[in-house]
Amino acid sequence: MTVPQRPPRLFIADDILAGRVRLDGYPFRYIIIGSSPTRALGTAFGGRTGANQMLDMILSAVEFLEERGWTLVTVDQGGTVAIMRKL
Repeated sequence: MTVPQRPPRLFIADDILAGRVRLDGYPFRYIIIGSSPTRALGTAFGGRTGANQMLDMILSAVEFLEERGWTLVTVDQGGTVAIMRKL
């Protein structure tokens, strides 16, 4: 017997904005939005400009999801992840 795989709770901001992630009917109430490993690595070498670009991408995904019934709970201090809750 195969146990159904649980959906992830971590989603990449780029994937949300590009339409590669659909959260309609998502079964859980909380998700985490982060940056892709490639973008995070670029941020490490991009200084403040890279950090601002990463945060902008994450917050753009947050705003996109807010229009679809999600609300922002918090953003970590470094601006690398946002936690959202489905209303």
